[in-house]
Amino acid sequence: MSTEARSVPSLDFERKPFYSTVDVAKIAGISDTTVLARIHSGELFAIQLGPRLYRIPLGALLQFLGGAPSIRKSADRRAKVNAKTDDPRDAAEH
Repeated sequence: MSTEARSVPSLDFERKPFYSTVDVAKIAGISDTTVLARIHSGELFAIQLGPRLYRIPLGALLQFLGGAPSIRKSADRRAKVNAKTDDPRDAAEH
């Protein structure tokens, strides 16, 4: 990931679940070629739908723009779930 400072553009854009590379380029004020370079370098997460077709989730876009913190796994791996005692609605199913 690049350590260079990036100015955060205005976060005033239409919120939707996924964005095209062209959408991200317009929002970030960079070229779509640069967006693809960031995807290939791993700096911007994207889902590849075809050989040259990518979609960027809202969360990844916000993180790329510096508008959201990194998403971390917060679940306790040692936690145990007991459906019979943890939730009465689940107990009825078991």
